[in-house]
Amino acid sequence: MPDSSVFSVDQPANDSPSSQAGLPNPGRPDPIIEFVRHRISEPARFPIKPGLTMLNNGSYGLTPEVVRDAQRELRCRMEADPVRFFKADLEDYCDDARSAIASFTNTNPQDIALVPNGTFAVATVLNNLDLEPGDEILVTDHEYMASFNELGKICRATGAEVVVAKIPFPDVSPEQVIDSVVGSMTDRTKIVMISHIASASSLIMPVKEIVDAAKQRGIESFLDGAHTPGQIDLNIGELDPTWYAASCHKWLMCPKGTGFIYTSPNRKDGFKPIVLSCRVHETRPERNAYLCDFDYTGTNDYTGNLVIPVAIEHMGAQLPGGWNELRLRNHDLIVEGAKIVCDSIGIDQHVPDSMIGTMVSIPLPGMCEPSDLLGEGLWDRLYLNHGLQVPVWDLPGVCDRMIRISAQLYNRIEDYERLGEALRIELDR
Repeated sequence: MPDSSVFSVDQPANDSPSSQAGLPNPGRPDPIIEFVRHRISEPARFPIKPGLTMLNNGSYGLTPEVVRDAQRELRCRMEADPVRFFKADLEDYCDDARSAIASFTNTNPQDIALVPNGTFAVATVLNNLDLEPGDEILVTDHEYMASFNELGKICRATGAEVVVAKIPFPDVSPEQVIDSVVGSMTDRTKIVMISHIASASSLIMPVKEIVDAAKQRGIESFLDGAHTPGQIDLNIGELDPTWYAASCHKWLMCPKGTGFIYTSPNRKDGFKPIVLSCRVHETRPERNAYLCDFDYTGTNDYTGNLVIPVAIEHMGAQLPGGWNELRLRNHDLIVEGAKIVCDSIGIDQHVPDSMIGTMVSIPLPGMCEPSDLLGEGLWDRLYLNHGLQVPVWDLPGVCDRMIRISAQLYNRIEDYERLGEALRIELDR
């Protein structure tokens, strides 16, 4: 096996095939975690552009060097013998990834389907629902716009309707969320779909109480956890929803194009990806169709999902207390950082700590401004004038303009001091 030092951030991967391509080799491939086992406890190195202060881990995340090197190795194995890779080895690598996710989230690996991202996961679940005219899909007004777009398409096709529960912001409490969502359930509610952590407002929603209330009424539940794995402790087994969708490129720090769907065991039969491969018609008594259908949806680069075990172990090795210490460190940093930002511009931070993970959204005065670069004028100016990458946007019907700040291992308190000063300058203008 080649030494991992042949790879670097600034160099292309060695084109020579890895030892996995050697012949004969009839057994299962070595788990990719073994390729970088000796590097797991290395300090995480992130490819942030020099001079840029990254305060937006929430949108796309950053993939540390060790994880990128593991993905390069997998790509070498794939290109060395793509026929074997896709026909035999891919399933073994997928099983390794599923096992890592299941251990991290307290689920059964057999209930995990690998998908490209949270948006794909949401669309897949919605397209597997058996909806009829008059059925209601209950959501909140804090849901991600891609979800609303997919819901619109589904409702036009089926005659189902979307019911929106209103959630106040930033003066909010878990009890207010529960009262609004549960109070919007009716005898026509087919499914309640709610973000575990809302994308724009950053609120951690009280999903356990909502799932339990839905279950008592015979309503299915679907949790959009695009922002959850790695940001807060995730126990899907305890939450026990019908479905749970997640992205892995954000807070797990996996490569882009990574995610999963958890499906309750009693709902897996007939649950299909929205893209069907040439193998879907095949039956295999030794392997559930739920796994077969999602593991291969046609020729694609699946290596991002296959290095999930590496990302979980590498990030978990960064602090003595593992993931628990990392999440606590980032939570405490964002709470302190948000206070610094608010003090700098003379406003209060109203969101309760219990609804904050490792990112927080702060309402700003004024309205969002047109932009040709990042999507909003103030966002552009913070980036171009101050080297700060931090999103500014609105949440229609909830807040006219807000800034969302994140905290990850590469952040320090000085980053938020810098943002506070830059915001004061730009808002004064």
